[in-house]
Amino acid sequence: MKYRFQFILAAIFGLIAVVFGAFSAHGLEGRIDDSALQSFNTAVEYQFYHVLAVIALCFAPETYRQNLIKLTIHFFLLGIVIFCGSIYILSTQGAVHHMDVSFLGPITPIGGTVLIAGWFVLIVSAIPKRE
Repeated sequence: MKYRFQFILAAIFGLIAVVFGAFSAHGLEGRIDDSALQSFNTAVEYQFYHVLAVIALCFAPETYRQNLIKLTIHFFLLGIVIFCGSIYILSTQGAVHHMDVSFLGPITPIGGTVLIAGWFVLIVSAIPKRE
C-alpha cells in the first residue's frame, strides 16, 4: 500500500465518525436544538464521505499523478479536521462544553474550501501529464 499512514489516519477518522454518529443519535438528541443536531450530523456525513474517498485514493491507479493524489489525501484529511471538527465543537457548545468557541465560526468555511480544493486536485490528478 502506497499511503499506509494516511490509510491508518482515515480509518481512525472513520472510527471517530461512527462514534460521533452514535453520540449524535443517543447522547445529543434533546440536549441541543434541532439546528445544532442537524449541523453535527452533517459533519458526521461529510467526515464519512471524505474518509471513504481517502481510503479509495490509497489504492489509486499508478496512471494517476501520485503527487496530486497524495496532495488530495492531505487536503481531505485536513479538511475533515477543520470543517468537521469546527462544526462538532460549535454545535455542542453549551451542551457538552461551556467554552466560548464563536471564533471557530469563520474557520468552518476554510475547512470547506480545503475539501473543495481536494476535489479539484483530484480532478487534475486524473489528467495525464503532457510529454
